[in-house]
Amino acid sequence: IIFYLDATGCHGLIAAPSDQSTGTVWWNGSFFATNAVRDGIGAGEFNTERIIANQATGGYAAQICANYQSGNYGDWYLPSKYELNLMRQNIGQGNALGLGNVGGIANTNYWSSTEYDTTNAWVQNFNLDIQDFNFKSYFFYVRAVRAF
Repeated sequence: IIFYLDATGCHGLIAAPSDQSTGTVWWNGSFFATNAVRDGIGAGEFNTERIIANQATGGYAAQICANYQSGNYGDWYLPSKYELNLMRQNIGQGNALGLGNVGGIANTNYWSSTEYDTTNAWVQNFNLDIQDFNFKSYFFYVRAVRAF
């Protein structure tokens, strides 16, 4: 589901058609900085790589997105804080395009790939339209994205 197009109209971001998890953690059992602090368009891909490089293999948010395969693509990643907000505005509850919640996004918290500090990372609350940080050990939803 396309939720962002750049000025050329040729490149943008796509959200997976469904959630990859309805409850997983951000971390892999260790509280330490991964330096996954980028935010903006495309930042989620960099952050996802940083998280996995620092947290190793496991069943956490970034790894789940990186392992996701759909539409013959394997380059999915955990979106940045900014990318998640665009998703809410354009295909989620924000309904900026007038299409309704075409993404089927739940009224709950979704993990972003943007780290806040050693013990916390940013989440997007799709119900209240707020972003806040939470402990990396909390269980939240995950929706993968990819660039095209």
